[in-house]
Amino acid sequence: VMLILNGVKVPGHNLTVRANFRIETKELSGQTSASDRSAEGIKPMTFSVSLEIPCNQPGDLGRVIALARSTDGSGNMTTYQIVNSTADACKIRLVTFTDQFSVTEQSRINSWQVGFTLVEYRSIPEKVEQRQPQPVTVEQDAGPNVETTVPQPINNQEQLTGFLSVLKRVDEALA
Repeated sequence: VMLILNGVKVPGHNLTVRANFRIETKELSGQTSASDRSAEGIKPMTFSVSLEIPCNQPGDLGRVIALARSTDGSGNMTTYQIVNSTADACKIRLVTFTDQFSVTEQSRINSWQVGFTLVEYRSIPEKVEQRQPQPVTVEQDAGPNVETTVPQPINNQEQLTGFLSVLKRVDEALA
């Protein structure tokens, strides 16, 4: 198993790459016991990477840190072309570093445990969303001389529609 970013092999051994993505949903049941949910979209895929670098190779650790801190001319995080079997299986080609980057010294095995997260750049769901046609809103003008009248409540009480008046009577009967 190996990880290559923009043609640079990420140094280290015992490499583990775990892919992960969230499917966002929103609960619609309110205070009821219903299980209705609405789809809120699929979030970009992330890759949790873990590897070990021997403590006698601090230059390798420095190279990985430099990759994580790299920015483009505009100050944005560098976008990397990724070569890795997990990323290939997930059809991910471009990633950036995100969230945390951690280094933990493992004195027992004289190495650093390095962990970081890569996030998919221009994700497939994002591309699909951008291709979907945007809804067109059309403003309609009622004309220059349109007047509306709002019925006034009688005796400072709101008038109830037929259905609401039935509900009100049922509510009063139950109370």
